[in-house]
Amino acid sequence: MSRPLVTAVVAAFNEEGHIEKCLHDLLAQDGLDGTVEILVIDGGSQDRTVELVKRFIEPGDPVALLHNPKRLQVHAWNMGARAAKAQYVALISAHTEYSSDYLASCIHALEATGAANVGGIQVPVGQGHVGGVIAWAMQSPFAIGNGRFRYASTAEFVDHVFTIFLKRSTFEAMGGYDESFAVNEDCEFDYRLRKAGHTIYCTPAIKVKYHARPSIPSLARQMYRYGYWRRRTQLRHPEYVPLRVMAPPLLLLTCAISGVVFAATGWLPSLAALMPYGAFLAVAAASAVLKLKDPIALLIAPAVLMSMHLSYGLGWWVGFFAHRKRHVSKWPGSFAQAQTGVGAHATSNG
Repeated sequence: MSRPLVTAVVAAFNEEGHIEKCLHDLLAQDGLDGTVEILVIDGGSQDRTVELVKRFIEPGDPVALLHNPKRLQVHAWNMGARAAKAQYVALISAHTEYSSDYLASCIHALEATGAANVGGIQVPVGQGHVGGVIAWAMQSPFAIGNGRFRYASTAEFVDHVFTIFLKRSTFEAMGGYDESFAVNEDCEFDYRLRKAGHTIYCTPAIKVKYHARPSIPSLARQMYRYGYWRRRTQLRHPEYVPLRVMAPPLLLLTCAISGVVFAATGWLPSLAALMPYGAFLAVAAASAVLKLKDPIALLIAPAVLMSMHLSYGLGWWVGFFAHRKRHVSKWPGSFAQAQTGVGAHATSNG
């Protein structure tokens, strides 16, 4: 088999609901002047993920399955990139859908712009009333501020992209992902790219659909992890982390202070600081109803947004005390120092 053009590294853990669609999408790529190598890095799935992947593996096929004993997605990315044979590497989320021209569009954007890393607009999808509102929130400025890769309508250079596509040589030269980050390793990597003088490009021409969390509790856990690890990234790259990161922890602090003062004194004006946030939630809920054409969103949207904001804020504050600047001031170069071979249980961070 000739050397592939692109290696797609699929991090997977308990993805029986999405892995088949993901692999079908990758096997159906067109517009490429070469073949695609697909490396599925499984982190010890406890469902049918491995069984389903094995159905795609036959002699001569481009799909291979590797085991990741370290479990985390960050190890899966590095492990797959080290094993890659291709010039280009695409880091793939198993619960994301990819258009048939995804890889070709990535190569075109990379070569046309000279960017070091390219990605598309994250288009969330969800099922049912709650899932639909969560998907709306994941792409709404009411929930995530000015994160351009979530809703930009035009191509532009950005600080971070959702999907990662770059030359293997670039990934290797940058030392790969920092494996001291269990979550937010992609943001940390992109900030290092920019520090090194590289650019990151996001374009709607690169089409991806992201399956959002199906429930408010699972969303809250996701946001807590994001906030906790974003604090670590903030200590490592204080000049690059955007100001929107501070909104949830400041909101939580305001809520806590107002609640304590009211509980201690019974003074109703102490709750006045929360009124602007209440108005914010009301406007957001109305926006969700108009966007989704679902009146029930009027009730669900405030709960979803509060879950996102407060869980993220709580994670950030826990990270504030858990992470020490002296422990995160130096990047350890995990990828360059790691041994080639099988690696991690790829929990999906996205």
